[in-house]
Amino acid sequence: MNKDRSFVNNNNNNIRITKMETQTLNGRKPILVHALAVLIILFFGIVPHSALKIPPPLPILPLPSAPQLQWQLSSMALFLHFGPNTFTDSEWGTGHADPSVFNPTKLNASQWVNVAKEAGFSRVILTAKHHDGFCLWPSEYTDYSVKASPWGNGVGDVVAELAMAAKEAGISLGLYLSPWDRHESCYGKTVEYNEFYMGQMVELLTRYGDIKEVWLDGAKGEGEKDMEYYFDAWFSLIRQLQPGAVIFSDAGPDTRWIGDEAGVAGSTCWSLFNRSNAIIGGTDPQYSQRGDPYGHDWVPAECDVSIRPGWFWHASEVPKPALELLNLYYRSAGRNCLLLLNVPPNSSGLIPEEDIQVLQEFKELRRSIFSNNLVKSALLNASSTRGGNGKSQFSPYNVLEDGVYTYWAPEEDHSDWVLYLDLQESVSFNVLQLREPIHMGQRIIEFHLEILNKGWWKRVISGTTVGYKRLLQFPTVQSQYLKFVIGKSRADPLISYLGIHMDQFSILSHASNTTSQAYVNGSQVLSQVPYNHSQTATVQYM
Repeated sequence: MNKDRSFVNNNNNNIRITKMETQTLNGRKPILVHALAVLIILFFGIVPHSALKIPPPLPILPLPSAPQLQWQLSSMALFLHFGPNTFTDSEWGTGHADPSVFNPTKLNASQWVNVAKEAGFSRVILTAKHHDGFCLWPSEYTDYSVKASPWGNGVGDVVAELAMAAKEAGISLGLYLSPWDRHESCYGKTVEYNEFYMGQMVELLTRYGDIKEVWLDGAKGEGEKDMEYYFDAWFSLIRQLQPGAVIFSDAGPDTRWIGDEAGVAGSTCWSLFNRSNAIIGGTDPQYSQRGDPYGHDWVPAECDVSIRPGWFWHASEVPKPALELLNLYYRSAGRNCLLLLNVPPNSSGLIPEEDIQVLQEFKELRRSIFSNNLVKSALLNASSTRGGNGKSQFSPYNVLEDGVYTYWAPEEDHSDWVLYLDLQESVSFNVLQLREPIHMGQRIIEFHLEILNKGWWKRVISGTTVGYKRLLQFPTVQSQYLKFVIGKSRADPLISYLGIHMDQFSILSHASNTTSQAYVNGSQVLSQVPYNHSQTATVQYM
């Protein structure tokens, strides 16, 4: 190769310029030019494409609406049963109690809201009108309301006070307007009463700002007047006046009753539902508890239960202990439902101190158990990852992030869906927490968790549906290596969160109802398979 060198002086700086005569390719094109062309192609072709995001998998229908998604992410709400029944030691008022009995001398709606917020509840729902027909706001359609009571000198408005307190605290507000009205004389006259009811609904939905939930039910005592409720007209009115509200009833349209007042969902619980199979006031409780994997509608379940034996406050009753509330939490919020816990104000207009104490203990139990995810420092690997193992967009490490919009997604058309976890040290635990990114649809049908113990994989717990949140309890186990396996799914499964926790408070009998119905006892070792050392020797944790 011939080299010709020259030096040029520029601004007292010596810049060396080398002129190189290169070999040619086939006597025509220099190799250097050819290489430069390849680099240009790589830079403008391959590099940008490698930086492009991989699109997410297709969602699977049905999907939650924006209000439904916001509702389910809240996990818990506080119910407030309050009215003349509070003062007459009643549950179902007759509708004939004198309005003068309603006189809560210390009513403080801010206390109600603060109690809810400090205990971890993000929504309160008030019985604006219960079955007795008494209205906690000054309705212009009846005199049977707070305006006929001595409280507030006849100009008080419980709904207004609660709405203001909730807004200041950043807590969502819901209202219950009982369809059954034992006071109103037009009840039983279909057209007249539906007009009356919708008039009251307009008052509630136009006077008090944003309403996030409208709560209806089909409750009615035996032997009462026949009534046809124009539910479709009611629902349309609510959509028109409060488009951000979810509507609760036995059969939706947005959230459904779980089918009992014990606060317990089925161990299998789908948000999928067929509204055409449900009738308000006459839905099969088993269908409500389980939902429908073939359902065409998204109607997640709400589990309502009272902290006391009754729904209204009674001086002779005491609240459930915090451990019982924790058990209810596992079987409601931990089964893809919202826990609606009733905490009734007393006749002074305050939530009793003993109830507040229980709620604080309940909060501390949840904090002690769930604030520490024992896999937070784990090394993870997956059977496959959408876009390839080098892609972080759908990485298995997304399951360690507390959010619904990041998730692990497997590669399409793969028949096995497995997450491997190396905790880097042996850990004791007895609770498994799982979440799906429900804005992409509910998918998982069956799953199980295995641990490596003395060279064998032992199945610790099996479950069915996941949904927004699934909590499973089992006798305490200890291991460094875990394997989470999804057996069946409506589409490629997606996991937004995986956690293991140590619950040192619950008694073992509570765990027996949290397993899949296919297994009698959560403590049973369901299966064990030999540990293949050669298989995991090549596992690389990302």
